[in-house]
Amino acid sequence: MSEYNNKENNTLIRREPWYSHPTLLWLLKSTAINLILPFFNGVMLGFGEILANELIFKYGWFGRSFPQLGLNNRVPPSATVEYRKTVNAAIKREEQQQKDLLKLD
Repeated sequence: MSEYNNKENNTLIRREPWYSHPTLLWLLKSTAINLILPFFNGVMLGFGEILANELIFKYGWFGRSFPQLGLNNRVPPSATVEYRKTVNAAIKREEQQQKDLLKLD
């Protein structure tokens, strides 16, 4: 910094340079802003998506509820057609066996 004294008003004027060399504190600040802050932003966005998903699909939004695919009929929604047919046939076979057992009683 350079200083000079104005003799007319007896005021001290400080002039700061346009550029100062990077310091360790400057490096820590820029690292925190550019690396750590986006990480926390991503964590908060992820938490918001999870919360919104739970509110909308699990508990219903404004009284509207969506079916939980894959949990009620025991077939995941991403299953292939052949897998669905096999699992549905096995489910029907088990239900038929249970009905037959109830008839015998």
